[in-house]
Amino acid sequence: MATAAVKPVANAPGRRERNKIEKRARIVDAARDLFERQGFADTTTLQIAEAADIGTGTLFLYARSKEDLLILVFKEEMQGRALAIFAKLSLDASPIDQMMSVFEQMVEYHARDADLARVLLKELVMPSSAERRGDIRELMDAIYGGLTEIANRAALADPALTAKSAFALYYYALLSWLGGGFDRDDCLRLLRRQLAGLIGGSKKS
Repeated sequence: MATAAVKPVANAPGRRERNKIEKRARIVDAARDLFERQGFADTTTLQIAEAADIGTGTLFLYARSKEDLLILVFKEEMQGRALAIFAKLSLDASPIDQMMSVFEQMVEYHARDADLARVLLKELVMPSSAERRGDIRELMDAIYGGLTEIANRAALADPALTAKSAFALYYYALLSWLGGGFDRDDCLRLLRRQLAGLIGGSKKS
């Protein structure tokens, strides 16, 4: 009896694509480990390549610089963290409390390694390649989307604009703290007052 031919799984990646995915995962894992263990400044691209068991030429096919690599490493982690934060929000809380919960957890994430966060935030503002700009857009779309949903549930006049304005206030607070000029708790208290003014002025008449 003839056996039926096994059909390939639709859209399954080929061997070359699987190799690229596997190498990318090794690079990300190696870079994250080295950045966290010995710091961004003291980590070299050669060390990352050696830890990932690839050549430096191959490494630069995935990231053009160490700074470029930083976004590659943390974009998915940050995006996943943001989505998880929004998914666990208490919908019974006020929109200000919901936004503050989001921002306080983001601050706590960056507080794990403030030195690394300073470099990371600089790259988020001034990415070093078109690929990383695309990564940052994905991350920001996830954050803006979650904040817009909060504003929508509160029936604010312009939810998308309110979301972007709220994030701008948060980002300034984060930079104020990481810059060393302000206490973290003071920055968060000021942020709450600013959000109250923003949301109070954004309510539909």
